[in-house]
Amino acid sequence: MRTQHSEPSEPSEPAPAEPVADRTRVDELDLALVHALQVNTRAPWTLIGEALDIDPVTAARRWERLARSGAAWVDGYLALDRDEGSVYAQVEIDTGGHLPESVLTSLAADSRMLSLKQTSGGRDLLAIVGASSFDDLARYTGERISRLPGVRGTRIHVITAVPFEGAQWRLRSLTPGQRAVLRPEYARNTDAESPVPDEPIRPIDRRIAHALGTDGRMPLSGLARATGASTATVRRRLRVLTAGGRLSLRCTLARPLTEFPVSAVYFGSVPAENLDPAVQALRTLPGLRMCSITAGTHNLILDIWLRTLAEVHTTEALLNRRLADVGLRITERAVVLRTLKHAGRLLDRRGHSVGAVPLRSTGD
Repeated sequence: MRTQHSEPSEPSEPAPAEPVADRTRVDELDLALVHALQVNTRAPWTLIGEALDIDPVTAARRWERLARSGAAWVDGYLALDRDEGSVYAQVEIDTGGHLPESVLTSLAADSRMLSLKQTSGGRDLLAIVGASSFDDLARYTGERISRLPGVRGTRIHVITAVPFEGAQWRLRSLTPGQRAVLRPEYARNTDAESPVPDEPIRPIDRRIAHALGTDGRMPLSGLARATGASTATVRRRLRVLTAGGRLSLRCTLARPLTEFPVSAVYFGSVPAENLDPAVQALRTLPGLRMCSITAGTHNLILDIWLRTLAEVHTTEALLNRRLADVGLRITERAVVLRTLKHAGRLLDRRGHSVGAVPLRSTGD
């Protein structure tokens, strides 16, 4: 008989980074395990084992191997468009093609940076950054980023909404029945008489999100120590944050190990009155990883994973056909040459995790 645990087991310390990425292989069970953790990121191994019909110890050992190699990881952060106390933006950074590794390392290690990519096209780097206010955003880009050696200029696209992001993206390894077994408790709760309140973000919530940015499966006991709060308080705030959609928890598999080894960014615009129908048309687009609605030169920035380089153009043609009725106009497309930081996770040149610098939008 299997024993149900109320929280994930204590994580092992990550092994030092080593050049194992090229040797990393994932099989169907590994993919199913990652998909299971995408459905229910903090599920106990007993539940994972039940859904996958394997021993919980096997599931835990499989995950440890993936995590130690940097092939997969779990982390969390406050949802960008549900964090009233912060401002987020996509920031284009121009360096004239001159990209000293020291500058890239400095930017990636900055806790204001959620993500950082080197791209083709009209900018050298594309970042997602967080700030405590518009003034703070202006100062950060003007005084911190723009003064780095080699940086020639920046362009800011303030994010006004994020209708789709990576935590919602799924592999396709599990059956509907398996997904139903894994459905998180808050998603099962349909009791209208005891709804989870949607409360404003509190300081404790930021501490919880920061701790989860290092280990999204950190047990409640570890979260309590990391945040200086009681286990009961952490449990309650986690329930409020997840049920209210204010906390994004994601399980990520290194992109080269998926069926989507190419990443592209599309910059486009639709008339403001057509943003809602445009978003609805985009939701079923294969490979869509993030859709940002922005106030800037473009009002849509799309991150899409692709199977081949040729799909950069066929996907643009698909976007034009699917969103013709709402007046979509793709103004630029770019291929991601290198991802240095992905949702707070530092990546090596092969897309594997080598560490974490979680987001602190307030800079404290």
